[in-house]
Amino acid sequence: MLGNRKPPLQKGTMAGTENQPTTSNQIRLTRDRFEKDIQKGDRPPWYLIPERYEARHGRQWAYYDLPYGAGRCKVSWETGQFNFEWS
Repeated sequence: MLGNRKPPLQKGTMAGTENQPTTSNQIRLTRDRFEKDIQKGDRPPWYLIPERYEARHGRQWAYYDLPYGAGRCKVSWETGQFNFEWS
């Protein structure tokens, strides 16, 4: 019994479902950060070092599913530069 205290707040979702963006700006921001993470600095992140990825999987592209409804990205590097295709 809580006496005269109010019951604790219930967890809710603001965007309808969890991990769903509320605006197109959030989608764009998530995609921009993903692209910058791949291209920043002198080396790509550990999960996408082209030589190691090609040796393991035998191809010059990879698919990544981004959170918050930002979509799926195909990252390719056939030309020596990273290319991003969103779907």
